[in-house]
Amino acid sequence: MNNYFHLLLLQVLVSFALHGQQKYPVLTNVISFEELQKKSFERKVEWTNPDGSKEKLTIKEMAIPFKEKLKALTTEFVHNVYRLDSIWLKPEMIVFHAMGDGDLKTSLEVSSFLNDEMPDSWGNLSKAGELPNGAHFIIDRDGTVICLAPPVLKDGSPSFDPDNHQWYIKRHQDGNPVAIGIENVTRQGNYTDLTEAQVESNAKLARWLIWFERGKIKFIASHHQFNDDKNYDRFLKAFYLINYKRQFRTHGRKDIGNKALSEILDRVKKAGIPIRPFF
Repeated sequence: MNNYFHLLLLQVLVSFALHGQQKYPVLTNVISFEELQKKSFERKVEWTNPDGSKEKLTIKEMAIPFKEKLKALTTEFVHNVYRLDSIWLKPEMIVFHAMGDGDLKTSLEVSSFLNDEMPDSWGNLSKAGELPNGAHFIIDRDGTVICLAPPVLKDGSPSFDPDNHQWYIKRHQDGNPVAIGIENVTRQGNYTDLTEAQVESNAKLARWLIWFERGKIKFIASHHQFNDDKNYDRFLKAFYLINYKRQFRTHGRKDIGNKALSEILDRVKKAGIPIRPFF
């Protein structure tokens, strides 16, 4: 009898262990995390805020290759979802996100950011299009600002000239055609635990982006605010957009949360920048 209960207990423990492990599908890499790191380099930018304060920011450029397949999938996604015929972003807002996957390496590897297409097994996301997830920036736990999709010239070469650049549309779920997406590395399963260094880096990056875009960016938001359908309808109407695949859009996002968003907003506005929350 004791052996029976020991065996049963072992089966239960194994079951819990397997259930607790996060399972991710095998994805096809555009580039590995190790290769991306080897190609990374630091870029320094400077600007002056409306209140006259001067700032500098170090950006770690880790540009994920944007090859022909990804360009084709972006074209297809933007057309099928929004009936738009350009893969170029019209930056009018910043949307903050959180990964909830642990460290930077894991966050990039399990998110489809480094891959050439969205896995079929990802349910509604793949039904809305094969374009993998993406963002323009991701901020690590220590506040390091990493650029995954830099501004470019029309030939695709990076350009940090505020008067001569464009951004590719990236699939960060909501706000795609008009929003620069900023991700944050957070602890496994916890989206709102931004470190102080991350809050400051998000605010500093936002200040630079608003300057860089010559004031075209008017709003900031957190991805979780798009969960409510009324909010989402208001967003679409404000930017003259229609989502033709909205039945497949994500709900229940947590992302950085209201507290962190308010802190970031306050730090941006203190520099005399007329930014406001969209929701």
